[in-house]
Amino acid sequence: MSLVLSGQSEKTSALLRAGRRHSALLCYPLAAASIAWLLLLPLSSLWNRAYFSENAMMPGQVGLAFGAQSHLDAMARVDAALTRAGDAWADALADVLGGIGLETEVQRVVCDEVPGIGGRSGANVHGILRAARSDSVEALVVAAAWATAENATNVNAVRLLAGLAQYASEQVHWAKDIIFVVTDGGEPGIEAWLRAYHGLPSAAPLLVRSGVIQAALSLELPPAKAYARMGLFMEGKAGQLPNLDFVNIVQHISRVERLPALIHGVEDPPRRAAAWRRYLHSARLLLRQMRSQAFGASVGVHAPFLRYRIDALTVAGIARENDPIAAVARQGLLRDAPADMPLPSPAAVRAVGRTVESTLRSLNNLLEHFHQSFFFYILPANLRYLSIGDYIPAAGLMVASLLFQAMHLWWMQGPDRLRADDPRTRIERINAYHALL
Repeated sequence: MSLVLSGQSEKTSALLRAGRRHSALLCYPLAAASIAWLLLLPLSSLWNRAYFSENAMMPGQVGLAFGAQSHLDAMARVDAALTRAGDAWADALADVLGGIGLETEVQRVVCDEVPGIGGRSGANVHGILRAARSDSVEALVVAAAWATAENATNVNAVRLLAGLAQYASEQVHWAKDIIFVVTDGGEPGIEAWLRAYHGLPSAAPLLVRSGVIQAALSLELPPAKAYARMGLFMEGKAGQLPNLDFVNIVQHISRVERLPALIHGVEDPPRRAAAWRRYLHSARLLLRQMRSQAFGASVGVHAPFLRYRIDALTVAGIARENDPIAAVARQGLLRDAPADMPLPSPAAVRAVGRTVESTLRSLNNLLEHFHQSFFFYILPANLRYLSIGDYIPAAGLMVASLLFQAMHLWWMQGPDRLRADDPRTRIERINAYHALL
């Protein structure tokens, strides 16, 4: 590279001499080719159909049991305990999980976006269900924040988490521990819990802990009577993504339960829609994902898990347009007290609960960390993907364009013997150099 920039190799290479003369013109076709490549990505002919690389997962292949009366009773006990406790919700929830048979602990933390600067006090509650067929070497996490990403109450997810804990305690086929976590601090709260779980110096270690966390699933269920569909959010900070197999598993299972989990909650256009409408829909979805990855915008509390190389994503319920409870909640007429928050319909609870149940059963079959599928991808539609090999050429062409432009600007300054530190004399010497070409 030093020979190329200094111009010494041009004495023996006609190609370098031609590249030096036309470097300013080469950058524009490369940039145009990069943009054209990006414009081709929303075309369905370039997409790949989603599949499972990890054959041991077997999603949707087991009989499901969630929805029994004991599970609904556990959800009701959470309501009663939280109503009596008031602000001491953490201890009350820990008592409910402990009554189910989980090993519980309450962590008092200071939730701050920037460590050491501001923040507020909060609490994290976690309960661990020990697997009967293992020695606590691996674990799965089901997490729920006290509020959704839109700052609505997430008490429905906390209720469901207690029902799932009751269900899991009745089963004997678990090969991994299951950790149920509830935080009132959002992403900073989960980050504080993960620091303490892994014993980092900045946090006091937890007394009740398990083994290596293989995967995490975050739940967001805003107030609603029923959910039309679920939104699937997987973007983390700095463009981090979970393994594509995890995303495909949740999407497949949710469709089996007839409550589809859609990418960002966006439905695909009808098959009979015009080609230009399908193209625009896919382009908007791709831009939305790229924006989320570029700026680190995430929905749910799954993002901190990705920093610790734990595959995680958020499943968020999306209410029907004419849902009466959702309409009242949007008007701000519902209080956050669990007793004043109506339960979703039994069918909605069963559909969401069985989706999480079947996902846990599939993750329970995981023999090792997710590794066979892609970690770099974009999703132009539901159950379709574009791998890194499909979109990285556009980035390569754009980088090449910028490289040629930078080399052209360097060459315009002339050779080393004419290059000066004083900008006032540089123009005259550049003109003198180019006059000799």
